Amino acid sequence: MSIATVRFHSEALGRQTTYSAILPDGGPGPYPVLMLLHGYGDDHTAWLTSSRLAEHVSSYPLLVLLPDGGTSAYLNLRLALDPSSSLGLQRYEDLLVRDLPDHVARTFRVRPGPWAIGGLSMGGFGAIRLGLKYPDRFASVWAHSGAYYSRDQMVGYYPDPDDADVYGHADRLMLTDAAGPRPEITFDCGTEDDLVGHGRRLHAHLSAIGLPHRYLEEDGGHTWEYWDRQLRPALAQHARVLGIT
Repeated sequence: MSIATVRFHSEALGRQTTYSAILPDGGPGPYPVLMLLHGYGDDHTAWLTSSRLAEHVSSYPLLVLLPDGGTSAYLNLRLALDPSSSLGLQRYEDLLVRDLPDHVARTFRVRPGPWAIGGLSMGGFGAIRLGLKYPDRFASVWAHSGAYYSRDQMVGYYPDPDDADVYGHADRLMLTDAAGPRPEITFDCGTEDDLVGHGRRLHAHLSAIGLPHRYLEEDGGHTWEYWDRQLRPALAQHARVLGIT
């Protein structure tokens, strides 16, 4: 297993950005991909420095990507002030669903097809939202300790509150062709976490609309000790869905 730090130019951000990648041993690939999103106040190194991710993933033939999302909640926050200029670009969703996959495909031997996605806190919100919005791109979703806001709670905070609303994306997914792709969705939260109410409300909504998912509560708070424990079952789900177990 090797760990790489990669810098590349993102059209979505109009600048250089950085991600970390955990590269499996055991041949040249191609490998399936898991993208793990960090929380608010952290960066692309957080999963590596604060959890035992590298140890937990070492037995899987899996390429793990750790992008830097700033404090964006992995949303497209603002367009350029001038359409001909990159000044003000903050399109973090476009970074994750367009620029990063394109660069990874050019740089590493990755398997065609959907990825897995996970994250914690702000990254948990990002993982659920992107998994619901892009079911053709993400086959497995596991989010830890996310804050899942509705449209009304987003007004005044994000340029497009409808697009930031995980409940709305869940509703739209249920209106699509039932034969179309649907990710396997799991999310969890610690019982001592102040965000546990967010998980419970989203669980109730997904149950009410009939969207298959799993919601888990375990002892613990909004801590790396809790997230490190949850990594092992999350990785097992991703590996199973991606067909590498």
